[in-house]
Amino acid sequence: MKLAPALTLALVALLSAGCPDASTGPGPAVAPTNSASAARAQPGLITSSPALAEMVCALGAREHLLGVSRYCVYPPELDALPRIGGIVDPNLEAIDALAPDHVLLQGKHEGLSALAQRRPWTLEHFKVDTVAEVRGALTRLGELLGRAGAAQAEVARLDAALAEARAGAPAKAPRVLLVFGRKPGPLTQVPCVGRETFLSELLEACGGENALEQTGYPLASAEVLLARAPELVIELSIEPLDAEARALLRADWQSLPELPAVEQEAIAIASGDHLLFPGPRLDQTLDKLGRVLAGERDVQ
Repeated sequence: MKLAPALTLALVALLSAGCPDASTGPGPAVAPTNSASAARAQPGLITSSPALAEMVCALGAREHLLGVSRYCVYPPELDALPRIGGIVDPNLEAIDALAPDHVLLQGKHEGLSALAQRRPWTLEHFKVDTVAEVRGALTRLGELLGRAGAAQAEVARLDAALAEARAGAPAKAPRVLLVFGRKPGPLTQVPCVGRETFLSELLEACGGENALEQTGYPLASAEVLLARAPELVIELSIEPLDAEARALLRADWQSLPELPAVEQEAIAIASGDHLLFPGPRLDQTLDKLGRVLAGERDVQ
């Protein structure tokens, strides 16, 4: 089952607008017994978040996961788990049937919050918008799963990768525009990475300066792009891109010849299924951003 295109769209929505207070209905009216939970020797978890599922696995706690969303595809051993819907449209009945002890949620969800009030399981909300929040999520999961040592080791590993990136950063920080999930076409509403996000923080650690002043994940017009005048544009894609797709993305930027990045032919493309996920593979994202800042223009 190929999920990359659909996952890109879901992540664009999730990053651009945050995880909304969506509702998929009131859920079952009768609370089931939690006999399945009582029979387990360890806490059972469900999550709709790819980032949180990956964190649980990185702590060596894959066996705690009872179900994940259709977008949780890494690591590959998640393929064997039951699916509980999507990121913003979780299947409440499927979650109920698995009788978890904890449901881990990135952001908020009105329907799940309402259901949790009538169920014996705990709903835990996580924010993972920044590197500090990734550290905090790993630490909390370590506490929840009795794997505090593993969580400390993961945090230390990510901190070491950040320190290494800073040590290798260029002396002069170029103004960088980070673009994510864009399809070829007019540069009208370009999905970009703003400040106070984990991707912007990783860029800064590698020696780049975010060209945008906005926070979060704004949609930038051509006028904004011209005003911010990036010296380097990095297109981020979680899907692998062939030569034709990369050429089409680059060709779009020729409509803005005044941009320093276009004048200097500094339109880079980095791809990888980890690039938009705040979690254990932040070190791989650091590596790719660092390679682009060092001069590579196609980093697969």
